[in-house]
Amino acid sequence: MNFVSRDAWCPSDGIQLDQDSLDVVRSHVSQAVQAGPGAGKTELLAQRAAFLLETNTCIAPKKILAISFKRDAARNLKERVAKRVGPELSERFDSYTFDAFAKGILDRFREGLPEWVQPSRNYEVSFPDWRIWKEFGDRPNLDAPFNHETFHPDTVKNGHAYLGRAPSPFPTNRPQPASAVEAMTLAWWTNQLSRTTQPLTFDMVKTLAQTIIHHNPPIKRAFLNSYSHVFLDEFQDTTLPQYAVLKEIFGGSQSILTAVGDNKQLIMTFAGATSERFRQFSTDFNSQNVALASNFRSNQRIVDIVNSMAKTIEPASITVKCSKAADPIPSVSDGIVTFSSDGDEHKGIAEFISREIESGDMNANDFIVLVRQKADDHENNGLGAAFEEVGLALRNEARTIGESGISLQDLSSEPLAQAVVLFIQVATGDRRYRAYPDLIQLMSISHGSTSERSAEQFRLEQVLRKATKAFEEFTTSSDGSFSWDALVDLITVQLGEDKLRRLAQEYKNPERFSKIKNGIAEFLAECSQGAKNWHEVVDRYQGINQVRLMTVHKSKGLEAHTIIFFSLCDESFFYKADMDEEALAFFVAVSRAEQRVFFTRGHGRTVKLEPLYDLLTQAGVPNILAFP
Repeated sequence: MNFVSRDAWCPSDGIQLDQDSLDVVRSHVSQAVQAGPGAGKTELLAQRAAFLLETNTCIAPKKILAISFKRDAARNLKERVAKRVGPELSERFDSYTFDAFAKGILDRFREGLPEWVQPSRNYEVSFPDWRIWKEFGDRPNLDAPFNHETFHPDTVKNGHAYLGRAPSPFPTNRPQPASAVEAMTLAWWTNQLSRTTQPLTFDMVKTLAQTIIHHNPPIKRAFLNSYSHVFLDEFQDTTLPQYAVLKEIFGGSQSILTAVGDNKQLIMTFAGATSERFRQFSTDFNSQNVALASNFRSNQRIVDIVNSMAKTIEPASITVKCSKAADPIPSVSDGIVTFSSDGDEHKGIAEFISREIESGDMNANDFIVLVRQKADDHENNGLGAAFEEVGLALRNEARTIGESGISLQDLSSEPLAQAVVLFIQVATGDRRYRAYPDLIQLMSISHGSTSERSAEQFRLEQVLRKATKAFEEFTTSSDGSFSWDALVDLITVQLGEDKLRRLAQEYKNPERFSKIKNGIAEFLAECSQGAKNWHEVVDRYQGINQVRLMTVHKSKGLEAHTIIFFSLCDESFFYKADMDEEALAFFVAVSRAEQRVFFTRGHGRTVKLEPLYDLLTQAGVPNILAFP
């Protein structure tokens, strides 16, 4: 492998970075990088990876570990790095979510746990709801002297995963509880591990991962010997259990960490994220604090709105510079549109987007409609029908697909779902959207190392040819045996289930793998209704020419030409909403916009939302009679 000297290295693919960003990319120390919306945080990390790998600053065979909050962010970063440095070097770039990283530790080193908290190999990841927390809190069945204690559901939820106020590893032997809450925690663990399925929450998984590292120094050394550099994306949303695992492994080591995020985009406070996390990181890892001040996403007007909101939320925040200051601004770039009824609001949004598309300058994917919560309710209470009335498809990213229990947005980010749909494109001769090279790249992850890539690629191409023939025979058969479940089964068998299971840690769980397969089949069946050909099925599946509807939380990392924040009234927000937290979520919503941002309200009070309207007033966002 021929490496580039550090002085000769420059950003790849014609990417232009300002000097501050270049300094971050080339740094040789740990850094806490606060970068505002539109600053190109993902590209910054991709270019830093390129610098470290192409100059051998990350000395081979050592690797880079990247940890993101969301699965699609982890995948996006991995794909960007692969495009920047090629397949051979990108093998030394591992990109995970916090959950997948912790679960990987547990799955690989489970036997390193103390016996009293060691789950079986077939444990399951669970997601308890409020009812389960309440049932346990009402009847925890504790031993004396705590046998009369009961607990609020929030106490169970917040205290079930670890002992004490902060996440910490479990001791070698089961301890005696020092308080009622500790007794409750120990009883919860006993209860879960005594069940046949041994359900563990992801916070429990993280506690076990921390415990493994703490009690097994050789395992910790293995991680430190593997990873000389660590990237942390959207660091502001890191929770205490996640941070505890990170510190357990890399605290006090020689590994160089780069944490990137923005406290003003902190939206996971309900999960334990806090604005103090950057300060804690700087102390624990002796990091250099860096602030990046460029916005590469939005025009000058949107940046002005974002700056105004930022100063109100955090007076000490830096003023962001617009990198597109010379670009023209739409004649109407922002505004609050008030409607006399909810029905008029639905109709007004749908007709506005329809007009914009019919003008020929825009398409449906240029718009995102954001709601604070309960996207299903908004879709079913008239918004979906209004879009249907004007001939547009509204893609509710939050809705659950059939009986799978998986949201559409989560299904779209599943590597298994991507493999199935990419294969359908290849098998049906659909050469759009780079289907074949993307499928080859995805499948190469599970088909061996790039050092064997010539022989392995030949074998993979043979697999695809055989699978395509089987696909054609099955889909053209007239024996009436076709079903979408059977088709997905055929594709996974032909591509190799054992290989596909390597695409994600959780696919080792047969139930999880089956659930995703069911979700793929159900959504394909839905997309096929009324479709004239395979191209239409694929387009519907991938959301081509559909207007996206999603919650603010799910919009993180996304952008669109025009953002519409729908139903800005009290009833659309949580009953006990913390308006300081809501201001942060509101900031995230506005900062998704490239060119325009609008806010709508129908019939409903706005008393609770007065602080949000104040943010808009201070930013000079006008009330307008109608959409442009």
